[in-house]
Amino acid sequence: MSEETVTEWPLAGRDAELDRIGSAVDGGRGVLLVGSPGVGKSRLLRAVLLRAAERGAEVGRLSGAGRSAAEMSAVLADRYGHVPWGDPEPPDDGSFPVARFVLGLDDAHLLAPAPAARLRGLVMDGHVTLVAAAEAGARTADGITRVWVERLVERVEIGPFDRSALAEILHARLGGPVGASTLEHLWEFTLGNALFLTELVDSALADSSLRPEGGVWKWAVGEWRPNGRLADLVRLRLGNLAADERTLVEMIALAEPLDAGLPAVAELTRAAEALNRRGIVVAERSGPRLRLRLANPLYARVLASDLPELVGARLRSRLADALESSGPECDDDWLRMVELRIDAGQLPDKEHLTAAARAALRRLDFVLAERLCLLAPRYETAALDLLRGHALAGQHRYAEAEAVFAAVCGRGTPAPALPPAEFALAVRTRAVNMAWGLHRVQDAGAVLDAAVAVTGQGPLQGTRVVLRLLEDRLQEAAAMGETAPTAPLDGSAVPPAALARTELGDPVGALILLNRAGPGPEHARLTHQLVSTWAVLRGGDTAKASAMLDTLPDHDAVDDPLDAVRLAMVRAHWYRISGRLPEALVLLRQASAAENSCDWLTTRAWRLAQLAGALAEVGEHAEALRVLVELGAEQAGMVPYPLASDGVALEQALVAAHVGDLPGALQQSLDLAERAAAAGRRFQALAALHLAARLGEARAVTERVSALARHTNSRLTELQAEHVRHLAAADGDALYALAMHCAATGLYPLAAEMQAQSARAHQTAGRHRRSRVARAKCLELLEVFDGVLPGWAALDGPEAGPLTALTNREREVAVLAASLLPNQEIAARLVVSVRTVENHLHRVFGKLGVTARAELAHRLDPRSASKDAPSRREAFAQGRRQSAFRTPTRS
Repeated sequence: MSEETVTEWPLAGRDAELDRIGSAVDGGRGVLLVGSPGVGKSRLLRAVLLRAAERGAEVGRLSGAGRSAAEMSAVLADRYGHVPWGDPEPPDDGSFPVARFVLGLDDAHLLAPAPAARLRGLVMDGHVTLVAAAEAGARTADGITRVWVERLVERVEIGPFDRSALAEILHARLGGPVGASTLEHLWEFTLGNALFLTELVDSALADSSLRPEGGVWKWAVGEWRPNGRLADLVRLRLGNLAADERTLVEMIALAEPLDAGLPAVAELTRAAEALNRRGIVVAERSGPRLRLRLANPLYARVLASDLPELVGARLRSRLADALESSGPECDDDWLRMVELRIDAGQLPDKEHLTAAARAALRRLDFVLAERLCLLAPRYETAALDLLRGHALAGQHRYAEAEAVFAAVCGRGTPAPALPPAEFALAVRTRAVNMAWGLHRVQDAGAVLDAAVAVTGQGPLQGTRVVLRLLEDRLQEAAAMGETAPTAPLDGSAVPPAALARTELGDPVGALILLNRAGPGPEHARLTHQLVSTWAVLRGGDTAKASAMLDTLPDHDAVDDPLDAVRLAMVRAHWYRISGRLPEALVLLRQASAAENSCDWLTTRAWRLAQLAGALAEVGEHAEALRVLVELGAEQAGMVPYPLASDGVALEQALVAAHVGDLPGALQQSLDLAERAAAAGRRFQALAALHLAARLGEARAVTERVSALARHTNSRLTELQAEHVRHLAAADGDALYALAMHCAATGLYPLAAEMQAQSARAHQTAGRHRRSRVARAKCLELLEVFDGVLPGWAALDGPEAGPLTALTNREREVAVLAASLLPNQEIAARLVVSVRTVENHLHRVFGKLGVTARAELAHRLDPRSASKDAPSRREAFAQGRRQSAFRTPTRS
């Protein structure tokens, strides 16, 4: 199966692999690229051959399919004129020896034994530098196996793209950023497989379901079904299926994952084993249960769309009966059972519809939840109305939701319309909708207060605490948590109260409160653990926080989507401050794709801001600015939440500092510090002042930092205060010692920055030897986490980039214009006039010395620099052009 497609994409997202391949081929050793079908092995192979040809080597490309020894010899003779013997002469100029061939062998696992043995001899004698690609797990001829076992070539594993690499390659292909939700959808459908990705994106571009909106590429997934080349590719991957095998994959496609012990599945065990062996079906453990799912989500889409209607109805009914008879055990079981019944043309009973609607809400699938509620008009009850209102609110239809909630809560006392617990839930959900959706925070508080007389404060206390957070009344929110040990609470009040206490500067008190109350019910346990971890991080005990995070599940394994987002954000924060930026970016991209935006622990705008900050920290400045523009629209429709809003402001200041706008970053951070300090949010105020000090204002903020730090009980704030004092005093020795302490606690990026500041302080004071020691230690720390210093702390002085010369508004206009967005859309996006956009663009073009938008994109985005000055890695990316020796590839 060829990995080529009609459209040749730019080569991106393969930096690590390209480094290894380039080093091996430069040394004349060759490589064996191994990976599953479609990961891009052939693409890399062609790029390697192109580069070798450009460096003077004699190159060629063959396919291992069906080659005999005689055919291989004939091809070598025909294509290369002769087969060299004797030792090749060493090059004088660093290029390849004239007598050496760089032979690209695609589908090496299909090469017959005799030509494989012949080829091994040529490689062993030094006459051929072999660059081969083979399918992972396939049996290869001894000659191919031995070339890497005997270390004649280097074996390089080529895996699927991770999310960050996916974002990079999509940016290269589309010429602009991809929305967080779209990126997540594309990754979920393709699992990073390069071939599936290219076909899916090209198909979505052709039908215009993937298009730019507001400077960002977005994909309207909807009820999308694969078609054309992509669907045929999936069918080829599935191959010829026996009758039992087809039945099983069709059932899995309709209701994956399926329990292997389900009667309808258990009777097809042999088919399951055969499909598992061929890599079509994968088995995974979920506690004691063994579940089956298809190896790629695209398989399910194609199989379901190919299924005849009557066959589909029969299989759905059969599966629903099997799930019901075995007893649904989790949300997924309820949802699948009810959806199967409905799609088979059957109406489930009220209890099943209600259970499925609740499960859909927990999954944040609000559209499905509303559909399930509307399917039960004959069962109309207050409980179903409540679920429908929740589903409406989740779709941002807040006014419709309020009408439903008002009708439910307006039926008087809890009995007989609703039991007390359900009445409390209705009031709580209504209050959340009023506060977050309709921005009527005070009205929400009045609704809660009125309901307390009926239900008591216990079940509603958690929502009352959250409203205090929204109103920036952190002292009251923290105090309300003190009633937790005696009030019959449901566990929802303590975590937000502890968060308030933490942000006020008392992480020790927050931990005491959390420990005294205990983790609460099962559904609230993870939130309790996360707020505890956050308090420990704020307290500066990084070792304990890291250990606590290690005990928590991976966020992909968390059933509740909101819990998964919260876990991802806390973990990403730790990854950022400890220098694990690639891992942080993966989590932040996933969390930013989540649609839920109303949460006291993390709003979507805050998540987008943290993604922008992390992108700026890794040097992706243009993309960071685009993300900030994207979050502007998200913030515009949100109720003011000062804790989250100032969290966003801190990241905005950080991005401004990274792109070189130090005056703007200083002003933003100082304004933020003043607001946060006035509200009692000491940690945010200290973080903002600490950033201002790092940017050059240490003397001006030292007293304010010390005063704030005295009112906290955190080692982290003590460390920030020490750092500011040493910067203000230009004390190189103290900065060096503090940097070593930070490194010992795992804060590698800050430690490296401190060492750079120590080196500069010693250099200014004429202590050159100590400056060299600090400089060396700084470089050593950067190696530890594979990072770079921020521009303001660069050892050789800050380097001005193109974005430095622009104002805030000019940068926003520039990055949107670089995405080829029309002026009218830029104006609408930024809520300014078209004339204002034109004026800003005129100034941007003048400052950057460009005359067209295409040049602007090239100037702003360093990833496009390869067009002018190709480096080794960038030269690989030009592998679209083919060698004259290219052979036809099998289809």
